[in-house]
Formats: sequence, C-alpha cells, structure tokens
Amino acid sequence: MEIGKEDLLRINHGFGGNIRSDSSIDFAIEMQENPKLGNYKKLAYLWRAILVDHPFSDGNKRTATFFALKFAEENKKKIDRGLIIHHALSVAKNNITNIRQIEWRLKTCII
Repeated sequence: MEIGKEDLLRINHGFGGNIRSDSSIDFAIEMQENPKLGNYKKLAYLWRAILVDHPFSDGNKRTATFFALKFAEENKKKIDRGLIIHHALSVAKNNITNIRQIEWRLKTCII
C-alpha cells in the first residue's frame, strides 16, 4: 500500500482531526519504504503510530480503521469489519505497542 504523510493527514482531517505530533507518523511512513518488511507488518507500524501514540486531535481510531479497509481492498482481501473495529479499540485502549501482536491482530481479520 502506497501511503505518504500528506495522505495520512488528509484522511484524518476528513475525520475532523488535526496533527498534534508527527514524529511517530514520520517513523511509520519511513517503515513503509522498508523492502524487508511484509505488508501486514507495515500496516502494524502505521496502526501503532496512530492508535497508541495518538498523533491527531481526533479521529485516530477511524483513521487507522480506514487504512485497514484500504489495505484489504487494495490487496483483494476479505475483512471482518466488526473484528477490525474491535482490534482498533483494543490496541488503543490497552496501548499495545508490540508490532507482532498488532500484526497478528490484523492478520486475523484481513484474510
């Protein structure tokens, strides 16, 4: 999935948010360019930056969920919408920072 910082900011702005801190977003975007990482792991880095670090004033969970849906669509994968929402809420609420755990959660609902 091709994603730039401008795309991320634009999508979040559509959900009513504004950037508060962009250091974790910059890192997550940088990880998208790493050819050694798989697609789910790249999405997991993006999720951690958005859901745990809360870089936006509003719409963090909606933004993360949007990118999971976009990922599934671009990769022609099926997605369990209820489960993806559950995982987004859980990662945010429990401050799950472990990339492998986030990646596993994504893999369970994007098949």
